[in-house]
Amino acid sequence: MEFIMQYHRQPRTEKEREALYGRIRRIAYWLDSFATVGGLNIGLEALVGFIPVIGDFLGLIASLYQVYLCYLFSIPVHLMMRMLVNILIDFVVGLIPWIGDILDVFYKSNEYNLTILSNWLFENRLVDVHRYNREHPLGNGREPDGRAQSSRARAAGLGMGSSRY
Repeated sequence: MEFIMQYHRQPRTEKEREALYGRIRRIAYWLDSFATVGGLNIGLEALVGFIPVIGDFLGLIASLYQVYLCYLFSIPVHLMMRMLVNILIDFVVGLIPWIGDILDVFYKSNEYNLTILSNWLFENRLVDVHRYNREHPLGNGREPDGRAQSSRARAAGLGMGSSRY
């Protein structure tokens, strides 16, 4: 019961918000980029995706859990929809035999969703994500690469990895 109360309610203090953000960040790391093979970051979702259909459903469930944890921050609906579209694209592409499994290595929906959340938290000053990321490095020593930074983060020269747009 303690686990449910600790991780499945809206965070009330800064410490709880940081703990929830850290949990979401670790999920994105493990699902999308925990190992580097031949210069490519590969996560559990890509590895499990090689199991036909079942692997893709397991990846979908894990990704939906990450979005559920983001929901606990009460982020706006349009951002939740963007996160769900990222997961849907990842799931549908993953269903294509072999080609989808290879593309799953390159399309990192969980990292994209983490970037959406990080930008929103930064813009609303709920969690100092840059300080948190510096103080709590991930296992591979790099930050997840998201697709876009917030306009405020770009203007301030702060980044969460490389920006594609």
